[in-house]
Amino acid sequence: MSLDERFAIMRSIGLESIDEDDVMRLLDKKVAPVCYVWCDPCPSVHIAQGIMMVINVRKMVKAGCRVKILMADWFARMQNKLDGDLTKIRTIGFYMIEIWKAVGLELNGVEVIWLSDEINSHSDEYWALVMDIFRNNTLRTIIRCCGIVDRFMLNREIIGSYDPKNVTASTLFTPCVHCAGILFQKADIWLLSMDHEEELHDKLIREYCKGMKRENRPIILSHNKLPNLIEHPEYGKNGDPAWAIFMEDREVNVSDKLSRAFCPAKVAEGNPCLEYIKYIVFPWFGYFEVLRKEENGGSRMFENMEELITDYESGALHAAEVKLALIEALSKILKPVHDHFANNCEAKNLEEEAMWYVTNYILYTKLDPWLSYSLCSKI
Repeated sequence: MSLDERFAIMRSIGLESIDEDDVMRLLDKKVAPVCYVWCDPCPSVHIAQGIMMVINVRKMVKAGCRVKILMADWFARMQNKLDGDLTKIRTIGFYMIEIWKAVGLELNGVEVIWLSDEINSHSDEYWALVMDIFRNNTLRTIIRCCGIVDRFMLNREIIGSYDPKNVTASTLFTPCVHCAGILFQKADIWLLSMDHEEELHDKLIREYCKGMKRENRPIILSHNKLPNLIEHPEYGKNGDPAWAIFMEDREVNVSDKLSRAFCPAKVAEGNPCLEYIKYIVFPWFGYFEVLRKEENGGSRMFENMEELITDYESGALHAAEVKLALIEALSKILKPVHDHFANNCEAKNLEEEAMWYVTNYILYTKLDPWLSYSLCSKI
């Protein structure tokens, strides 16, 4: 495979332009660069973690990369997920690995490592790096990376989900611990989601490496983040599971969520249903099929996103038709996962153990049951 072909594969992940030249130089220099993927153990697995991540890992392997998935169990413990119980968090991690296996991820070519093991094995090096990052950043910078609203902050566009009065001290550790976890690994490339928090952490990494004149700074690849399916995203923060599709969703759940999803007629830009098609359906199947009766124009097979957008914006393809076809496509993708956990005794026991932990955590903390879908803070 040529250098240009390998770069094109990596570019398709959603690479931001700031690191494009660095990626090209890296691929030219190394036949098998080491790529890490950060993953937070989450009780309810967002389809981005279940499918998009598998798609991107396959792309990196195809480009010749050595891929390592870092399960950030210790990071989840610090955020007090599942009461900070590392055993429960690890169970959730193994549950996620089982989901990846169910959708066809070949783990023979991918190494899964645990952050807690890495920290325990190299604690002197890791904690020295954490403290050095703290020492070389101001409190205002760290607060900004946490997304906490501060009336003294210059950038008033940063709106966090925290009440400053209720912020625990561990929250302020999050950016530095996250950045140290990234810099601590000897990685050539890190794959992170393109969300607000990780974008800020990426900037923190860049500034730290620049200020310390640190060599071998890892390249940060940011994959695209799926949008909120709800027209008014603030409702999703109240625990409404309709804001996204999860790997646990059955066809009836997918149908219910997409029937309520925001999908403005003849508008492609910012349309969450079309984003799901672009980043999930097309990469998975290579096409998007809309089944229609002959009197309604007959079925249509779209080979690329451009064709789909053209028909949709012209009105030749209706929102209701898009939703029905998307329900069918996502249900096909998720069915092997449901079958795997239904027919494999070991996988079924793991799922039951994971869900038992989640259920008891919700009851113990008196959370709304809908929030079982929202225990993962990063997607």
